[in-house]
Amino acid sequence: MRRILAVAALVFSIVIAGTFGYHARAQAQQPPPAQPAGPVHVITFVDITPNNKDAGTELLKQYITDTRKDPGVTRAELLVQANRPNHLMLDIVYQNQAAYDKHVEAQHTKDFMGKMIPIIGAPFDERPHYVLQ
Repeated sequence: MRRILAVAALVFSIVIAGTFGYHARAQAQQPPPAQPAGPVHVITFVDITPNNKDAGTELLKQYITDTRKDPGVTRAELLVQANRPNHLMLDIVYQNQAAYDKHVEAQHTKDFMGKMIPIIGAPFDERPHYVLQ
């Protein structure tokens, strides 16, 4: 009886895994929804290790200052979480996807990333958004 239950559980697991795998493949094959032309809002969460909070915050301030000068940037703000000063958020709005792409390739962006990588506690959590309505 145990053997029958074990085999049944295994078959059930395989069927469920196959179903999820099928749905995941089907979704992956669908093209992503078209992003409308217009502004791109990028929210990035930054977690600096506590012992690097001051240095990391200064790097972020300089990065925002440099980013505000990039063509196609309409807003760039640095926010700090009220109860955890080593958790910050970048809120940057670009005129369009091309402006965002150009910013990513800018030398000051590459330099900033190189300096920040060793002092962050988690990977950058960058979330691009567009206006829905």
